[in-house]
Amino acid sequence: MTMEVNPSMCSCSKGSSVKGLQEKIKLVPIDLEDRPSWYKEKVYPPNKVPSLEHDNEVRGESLDLIKYIDSSFEGPALYPNDPAKREFAEELLSYTDTFNRALLFSLKGESLHEISSPMDYLETALFKFNDGPFFLGRFSLVDIAYAPFVERFHPLMLEVKNCDFTTGRPMLTSWIEDMNKIEAYKQTKRDPQELMAAFKKGFSEIPSQALEYPGVFSRLLVIKGPLLASGPSSQSFFGYAALLEVWGEGLRGSYAWGSEISYEGGCVFGRGEVLPPVLDSSSEPPPLFDGTTRLYTSYICPYAQRVWIARNSKGLQEKIKLVPIDLEDRPSWYKEKVYPPNKVPSLEHDNEVRGESLDLMKYIDSSFEGPALYPNDPAMREFAEELLSYSDTFNRAVLFSLKGESLNEISSAVNYLETALAKFSDGPFFLGQFSLVDIAYAPFVERFHPLLLEVKNYDITTGRPMLRSWIENMNKIEAYKQTKRDPQELVAVLKKRFSVTLPPC
Repeated sequence: MTMEVNPSMCSCSKGSSVKGLQEKIKLVPIDLEDRPSWYKEKVYPPNKVPSLEHDNEVRGESLDLIKYIDSSFEGPALYPNDPAKREFAEELLSYTDTFNRALLFSLKGESLHEISSPMDYLETALFKFNDGPFFLGRFSLVDIAYAPFVERFHPLMLEVKNCDFTTGRPMLTSWIEDMNKIEAYKQTKRDPQELMAAFKKGFSEIPSQALEYPGVFSRLLVIKGPLLASGPSSQSFFGYAALLEVWGEGLRGSYAWGSEISYEGGCVFGRGEVLPPVLDSSSEPPPLFDGTTRLYTSYICPYAQRVWIARNSKGLQEKIKLVPIDLEDRPSWYKEKVYPPNKVPSLEHDNEVRGESLDLMKYIDSSFEGPALYPNDPAMREFAEELLSYSDTFNRAVLFSLKGESLNEISSAVNYLETALAKFSDGPFFLGQFSLVDIAYAPFVERFHPLLLEVKNYDITTGRPMLRSWIENMNKIEAYKQTKRDPQELVAVLKKRFSVTLPPC
């Protein structure tokens, strides 16, 4: 059986080289500036690399893939069995994102503090085990995860900042020297000048408006040329990738938690979709009733998120344009010219504006092409209506209980969901297969789960395996993942809105 990895010099391909799998795992390089349509249609719908075709499945995400290759194929073990080393490995892998963000942020600033802190972290980490020159002593997946970035940052910082981050860091100097002796890594390296030139060009093309908007425009993954996996191991072969943290207020909501964001042609993209900046009272209205279908939304509103998920699930990102509204500073034209109730979501379609999230989900499902999200089976349809009707009761019960001492209201509401999930056995969702019912509940469970953990020390999934499985499977739905937010941000918003305080210690 032939296995294929679709790379662009990624950590995943490094992992396959170290394992000696060059004959078993064939490389299929993809031109990400001119991607073949069949890659998205027939191989990997997220349309990014790396991905691995193996055993009639295609998997993605670079850190996941290097672990998968290590555990699923013969060859030298790249992940430790020792519990202490394994725990430290996970800590280091989790830190890669912070490491990259700190260095890239520093490229736009004057201070070298952002550079020093992550490099000191690596230097300290390399001291932990003394049975070899690598992060865990012996060469491992951790070294593979960091090597491509250090390979780029080292010459870049020397030229741009006149900063040699190996100075005064003997462990890091030794690590780089020993990495350059690893044949499997050397096979993947590029000319440093080529990488640096591409990186500098890409970083200089970060749109200035990203810096000008007041608001949190967090984790902007700016990409031109070959894009690899989202997250810690994004790299390019002949292109560039930059990770930037910009603080302020106007683009709040423009980042879908758990999804990569890219820049291309002056627009911000989230998994290929433009995520427009939030419109406040100083904003001009779009050209209303010009034939464009618009979803007026809020990136932090669970009711609006319902309709956003439905729209994504139908594949309508190009047909229904998002118009995010700042609910704390709403533009007057929204109430006067678009939707007099002055709330979101609302949908502008066929010269009419409709509202109410449950109604809009059904309207989008019945009025536009795409996968059906509502069942034809009478029994399922009846149960779906029951569950949709209960959603307000569920939300009210949880929110009401936040102000009281008793957990009875919460337990009763969550038990209802657990029982409902057991009704149909042909899938992990409320009606067996994914439907509008799942969409209706997902935004609220997304918020209540971490909120109740923090405020009430109550895990709604404990003793409820069906609900736990449902949450896990919802988090695999791409249309939903594109709309998710940082859980801590959601918790903070809810605590502020409902004046919820933490219990005394």
